[in-house]
Amino acid sequence: MRGVWIVFRKEMRETLRDTRTMLMMVVVPVLLYPVLLIAAEQLALFGMRRLEAEATRVAVMGDPVSGLEDFLLRDVEIELVRITDAEEAIRADSVQAVAVVEDGGVEGSQDVTILFDAADDRSQRGRGVLSRALRSWGDTLLERRLQLRGLPSGFAHPLAVADSSIARPEELGGYALGRFLPMLLIMMTLLGAFYPAIDLAAGEKERGTLETLLTAPVPAGQIVAGKFVTVATVGVVAAGLNLISMLLTFQTGMFQVTAALDVEFSLPWTSVVVIFATLIPLAVLFSALFLGIAVRSRSFKEAQNALTPVYMLVIMPALVPLFPGIDFSALLAVVPVAGVALFFRELMTGDAAWLGGILALASTMVYAWIALVFAADAFGREDVLFGGESGEPKERRNPLDRFLRPHGKTMSTPNPTQAFSLIGLVALLFFYLGVRFQIGMGERGLLVSEWLLLFLPVLLLIRAGGFDPRKTLSLRGPGPRELSAAILIIAGGTPIAWFIAWAQTFVFPVPWELLEQMEEMFTATGPADLLWLLLLLAVTPAICEEVLFRGVLLSGTRRHLDPIRLIVLNGVIFGAFHLSFETAFRFLPTAWLGILLAWVVWRTGSIWTGSLMHFLNNGIVVLIVASPTLGQFLSEWEERPPLLVLPIAIACIGAGAYLLGGSSSPDEAKPPAGG
Repeated sequence: MRGVWIVFRKEMRETLRDTRTMLMMVVVPVLLYPVLLIAAEQLALFGMRRLEAEATRVAVMGDPVSGLEDFLLRDVEIELVRITDAEEAIRADSVQAVAVVEDGGVEGSQDVTILFDAADDRSQRGRGVLSRALRSWGDTLLERRLQLRGLPSGFAHPLAVADSSIARPEELGGYALGRFLPMLLIMMTLLGAFYPAIDLAAGEKERGTLETLLTAPVPAGQIVAGKFVTVATVGVVAAGLNLISMLLTFQTGMFQVTAALDVEFSLPWTSVVVIFATLIPLAVLFSALFLGIAVRSRSFKEAQNALTPVYMLVIMPALVPLFPGIDFSALLAVVPVAGVALFFRELMTGDAAWLGGILALASTMVYAWIALVFAADAFGREDVLFGGESGEPKERRNPLDRFLRPHGKTMSTPNPTQAFSLIGLVALLFFYLGVRFQIGMGERGLLVSEWLLLFLPVLLLIRAGGFDPRKTLSLRGPGPRELSAAILIIAGGTPIAWFIAWAQTFVFPVPWELLEQMEEMFTATGPADLLWLLLLLAVTPAICEEVLFRGVLLSGTRRHLDPIRLIVLNGVIFGAFHLSFETAFRFLPTAWLGILLAWVVWRTGSIWTGSLMHFLNNGIVVLIVASPTLGQFLSEWEERPPLLVLPIAIACIGAGAYLLGGSSSPDEAKPPAGG
C-alpha cells in the first residue's frame, strides 16, 4: 500500500496543478453557483419590473357592455387604445391584448374572447391584466343586478371553493431541490472525474510519461490504484463542494423570490451526510469507467472524444427525478445512476425509502467494482499501454477509405466500429425517414422502411468495404440437426417472452393503444390479407433485421468479445432497436428473443437458422392476433400465462441446446481462441 500512497501523492499534486481540474472542483461550486443564482434572480426581477412599469395597452372590440370602457380607463395599469384590426394590432405591438365582446345568446349576458400573442411576454402579461380587469367588471355587474333585485351578494355564489396546501415552506423547498439538485450533483461528480481521468491516462501516454512511471520500482497494480484513488478523490471533493455550496447559497435567505413564494430551502445534515456517502461509490464508478476508457485512447483529444458520448449517456438516467409520476421503486433503485438520483430526491423531500436507498447504494458498489475490473484490465495490457502511434508518418487517405480499411487493407468481415456505425446510421434513418414512410404510406411504408433503410445499407457497406458476404452474413447452409434445434429453441423462447411481458405489467402499464394499433394492423379478412401480413411482419423482418443484427453486428463483434458478452450485447441492441416513443414494453421480451437468435446463429454459423426462428416467432404472433380470438387475447393480457407452458418451454430450449451441442459447427462458428 506504500506504493499506492506514493503514486496517489504524486498524481494528486499534478492534478491540483491542472487548471481545468481546479476550475471544475473549486471555482464552479464555490463561486459560480452564488453568482449565477443571484444574477438569475436579479435578471428575473429586472424583467418583471420592466413589464410592470409599462402601461398595458388593450382594446375592446365588438359590442361592449355599457360602462366597460370607462371601467378600464380607471385602471392605472391599463391604457385603452382604439384599433380596427385586432390581430394586426397585436402583431404590430400597438396593443398587448384585445377583448372581443359578443352577444351571449341569453338576455343580459355577453361572451368575451381575449386575443393575445402567447409567444410574446408583454402580450401574455396584457392578457393577464385584461383578464383580471374583466373579472372585476363582471363582479361589479353581478353585484349591481343583485342589489336591484334585493338579493344578498352570496346568492349567486352558493359554493365558494378555495385550495390550501398543507406543505410547509421547508417541504416545498425540499420538493424543488429534489427535482434538480440530484442531476447537478451527478453532473458535477462526472465532471470532477472527467478531466483528471483523461489527463492521468491518455494525457500521460501522449506526454510519454506513462512508460517512465510504469518502470518505477512500484507494482503496476499499485500505480493503477494510485491513479484511480486520485481521480475518485477529485470526483468526491468536487461533488461535496457542489453540494455544500448549493445548500449554503439557498439557505442564505437572500432570495426575494423564495420569500415571496413562501419556500424555504433546508436539508437536514443527516441527509447531507447520507448523500455525500452515496456519492463516494458513484465517484468510484465514474472514475474507474473513465480511466478504463481514457487509457485505451492514444491522445488527450481522442480520449475526450471517446468519453463525451459516455458522459452524455450517463446524464440521461440522472434526469429521471425531473419527470413527475416516477416513484422510487426497487426496480428503479438498481438502475445505474437513476437509482442514486431518485434516492437523493427522496432524501431532499424528507420521504426517503431506506430499502430502496440500500439497493441503490449496493448496486452502485457492484457497478463500481465492475468498472474497476474494466479499468484494471486495460492497465494490465501492454498493447493498450504502449500500443500508441509509431513515429512513421501516416498515409494520407480520405476519411471514408480510412473508415472502411483502417489498416490499409480489405478485411473479410467488418470491425466493431464499422458494425456499430452501421447500427447508428440505420437508427437515425429510421428515426428521420422510417416514421415518415409509415405515417405517409401505412403498411407499405413499413415494408419500404425495412428493405430500404435496413437491408440496403447492409449491402452497401459490404460492397463499399469489400467484405466477404458469406462470412459477414454467415450464409452457410444449416443441417437438419441445426434447423431442428432452431425450431425447438424458438418454440420454447416465444412462450418465455410471453411470461416476461406478463411480468412487466407489475412495473410498466400495459400499452393498450399499441395493442389496439396491432389489432387494426393485424386484421385479416381473408387468405390474401393473411399472406400480406406474413410477408410484411414475418418474412421481411426475418431477412432485413437478421442481416443487420445477426449478420453485420454479430460478425463485426464476434472476434472482439467473449461469447456471453457477444450474445447478450446483440440481444440488448436488438431489443433497444424495437423501442417505441409510446412505451418500453417491448424491450425485454424482444431482447430475450434477440439473445436466443444470436446464440443459435453464433453456434451454427448460419444466419438461416436465425431467419427461420425470426419468421416462426413473428408468424405465430400474426396468426394468433389475426385470429377471431383477438378480443379475448387482448382482454386477458394482464392475466398470468398458464404455468404448465413454462416447463414445456424450458424443455424445448434444453432439447434445442442439446442438438446444438452435438452439431458439427464450422470453425468460424466456434468461439475464438482465448475467449
